[in-house]
Formats: sequence, C-alpha cells, structure tokens
Amino acid sequence: MPLARSDARSDSFALHELDRHQRRREQGIPTLTVLAGPPGGAMSLWRRWLDSRRQAFRTSLAANEAEVVREWLEALASSRNLEADAADFLGTSAGLPPGELRSRLEGKTAHERDILLHELFPSIPGGDLSAACRCLLQPQVTHNSQKPLDAVLEAFAQEPTRALVALHALVPAGTAPALLLWGSGPSWLARAARLAARFCDAIPSFVVALQVDRPAVDAYLRSGESQALALVREGLLELEAPSPEAMKRKLKALGVQAPETLSGPLARLAAEGVPDELLTRYGEAALAREAATREPEAADKARSSAERFLRDLLDSLPDTHGLFENNQRTGFRINNRPVEVDFLSQRLRVAIEVDGYYHFQGEEAYRRDRRKDLALQRHGYLVLRFLANDVVARLEEIRDTILEVISQRRDAMSGSSPHREG
Repeated sequence: MPLARSDARSDSFALHELDRHQRRREQGIPTLTVLAGPPGGAMSLWRRWLDSRRQAFRTSLAANEAEVVREWLEALASSRNLEADAADFLGTSAGLPPGELRSRLEGKTAHERDILLHELFPSIPGGDLSAACRCLLQPQVTHNSQKPLDAVLEAFAQEPTRALVALHALVPAGTAPALLLWGSGPSWLARAARLAARFCDAIPSFVVALQVDRPAVDAYLRSGESQALALVREGLLELEAPSPEAMKRKLKALGVQAPETLSGPLARLAAEGVPDELLTRYGEAALAREAATREPEAADKARSSAERFLRDLLDSLPDTHGLFENNQRTGFRINNRPVEVDFLSQRLRVAIEVDGYYHFQGEEAYRRDRRKDLALQRHGYLVLRFLANDVVARLEEIRDTILEVISQRRDAMSGSSPHREG
C-alpha cells in the first residue's frame, strides 16, 4: 500500500538525513545517528537505508564495550574470510605476490603455520592491525580458545575498541557491517552514547546508530555538555509512530475490517511503528484466520500466514533481529528423522513452534509434539508453543512472552542483570 503523503514526506526527510550523516563520515567527521522513536520504525528505516548502500548491519543489546565489540566482530566474520584478509595484508606488507601467503598457509597445522610465519616474518610489523592479523592466523596463542576471534579479543582484552579499529581497517572500505545499539532509558543512553562516541572518534567512517525512546533523549540532553552529548544532539533524528486509526485504515484497504478484538494488537503494532510491509503480513494472517474459522481445511493457510507475519515481526524488532531462523533444523534426530523447528535461536537456545489445526487432529499428533518438546529440552532449548490463531488475536501476549524469555536467556548467558530500563 502506498504511504500517505505526510508519511512519505517524513520518510524521505529521514533518508535524506541519513545520507547527510554519511557524507559527514566520508569527510572524516565523527558522526553518530540517533533514531528516537518506535523501534520497528527505526529498524525499518535503518535497514532500508543500509540496503540502498548494500551494507549489512548488526543490532546489539549488549551492556558493555567488550560484548558489543565481540558481536560486531562476529558479524564481520560471518560476511568475510578474515583469515584470508589477514594473510593478504601480511603477505603484501612483506612484498609477496597477492594470494601467495594465503596459498602457503592453506592446509597447514597450527604448529606448521607458526614455523612458516616465523620464517617469513622474523619480526612481524608493528601496530594493532598486524597484531590482529597474527592472532587470526595463529589462534593457538590464546590460552582459552583456538578460535581466531577469541585470540583477537584476548590480545586486546584491556582495550576492546582497538580490536574493532584494527579489523575495520583490515577489510575494504564500505564492506564492514554497520552497528545499531538499542536500549531504553536515559542512563542506558548515557552509557551507549559514550561507547558510540569512542567508536566514532577512533573510526570517523564507522557507521553506528542508537535507537532509543524520545523521553530518554530529552532527559539526556539536559544532563550537561560532553562530546557524546554533542554527537547525540547533532545526529538526532525523530521518528513518529502511526496511530492505531491509521493502521485500521490501512488494514481496511487490504480487505480486513478489523474487529474490536484486534484493537489491542493494532495499538501495539502502531506503538512499535511497524512498516507497511509488516502490517500487510498481519492483514494476510488476519484474513487467513477468518477463513480458517469458517473452513477447517483453510487452517494450514492460517498457520503459514501467521508464521510469515511472526517471522517478519521478529526480524523487525531490535531485540530479536537476526536471532531466529525460520524452519531450521536442530542438528539432532528423533526416530532417525531430522528435527525441524518453526523458529530456532541456536545462540540463545530458544525454540518457537506455531501450532495450527492439524496439531489437534488426534492423539498421535499430540504425542509427536511432546516427544519433540522433550528432545529439544534435553538439548538445552526452552520451548515456546503458540496457536496460529493467537498470533493475530493475542499478539501482545505472544510478543511480550517472547521478549521476556529472550531477555532472561540473555541475562542468564551473560551472568548480568537486565540491561534495559522501564
């Protein structure tokens, strides 16, 4: 559905501002983008702008510098062969032909790599970048892990930002992922702004943004002067949430006459600032749900529509962006058959199942689901089951349940207290 004129104008202005921020970065001016408003709208805007630049991004809810740097490095490593990049950098610095060092290191054990690097480089060139490259090529230097990124982080444990600076410089310009820090409350904003300012100061070209609610920004801007506060003020971009009435009008245009029972879910979607494409998914799920109540054979369509909407909703929220994979195999079997889950987070060990009509057709279907739940629990997964119909009618409850579980799992794995404020 086309955006209304006022929405289109504000959307165009926001994208124009993001382009202006980028021009400042390209001029070597440390620049921080601050997306103040509903999280869904912020995520949608940030994603669309980065997609236009063909640039990936990582969302982080981490509470400290080391965790944020680790998450960003993992995102970088998922998009590039950092060992190959490190070999090319060191090889070029030693005057070797492109790809020569990479070829010599290929297939060698850690011990053989160590000998070869010492022969080629009796003394590795100085600087953080060279040190990071050595860690990537010889991960056995760390005491705790053989993983290359762990070796890099251990080498820069006292100043994690130096690791970020080194590996940002290792890859070609424009290929490093952007970073979106997300949280709530003025004290979170103060911490995140200081951290982002440190990143921007160390790498003026680094693309980083904060997403936070507007009241937190207002409180922070009254807290006094600092470099971080100046960056927040300069990079502030206010985003508006659509009204529930506007959401109802858009649903009506899709052919969905929203009943009173959907007022709560629509109000939540409006507060999140969900983009039109996600509202369209919700409308499709609502239509399929209505059809399923009249025709049981349409239940499978209702379930698939609810799944598509929930998939897009989870991807649109900073809390859950990139966290779940849809229709993902777990890696283990039941009765020699691979186990597949509707939504699986291997990182946090959470499995979400969306149950349609066929789950209740007989006793054996019930037993099959219970066996699957038990197997998932034995492998350390927390299992959440929701009715497909409830994804539409009880969206608020489902959303809040998922976010609460995600927050608890994150806190349990990090051993920290909750990072968000009310």
